[in-house]
Amino acid sequence: MHISNDVRIDTEQRQGGIMLARTAGEIDALGAPRLREFVGDQLTADRRFVLDLDEVTFLGSAGLQVLLDTDQAAARQHLRWALVGNSRAVARPLEVTGLAPRLPLQPTVPAALEVVSAP
Repeated sequence: MHISNDVRIDTEQRQGGIMLARTAGEIDALGAPRLREFVGDQLTADRRFVLDLDEVTFLGSAGLQVLLDTDQAAARQHLRWALVGNSRAVARPLEVTGLAPRLPLQPTVPAALEVVSAP
């Protein structure tokens, strides 16, 4: 478990080497650097991963930028990742900014794990 500011990231290694990261708290200007650091570690390790943001209580512009940067970096490295964010605190900013269709958003953790583990 990693805690920084009001952000908590609980990790779980899943079958096939997929890292599942359940994230909670506020992903704002103070919390986004912790998420960026975590994602950077996953990208550096060349690891497929799922970010579950269902327990995030606030997703600000800094957090949105982390998600966009993650998607671009993963694409450059040909890495699979997926995002789960059904809470209003996450879904609404993704919809309003138009990022929802641009990110690998999945409705559930099992669906995200399936997408990431597909050959």
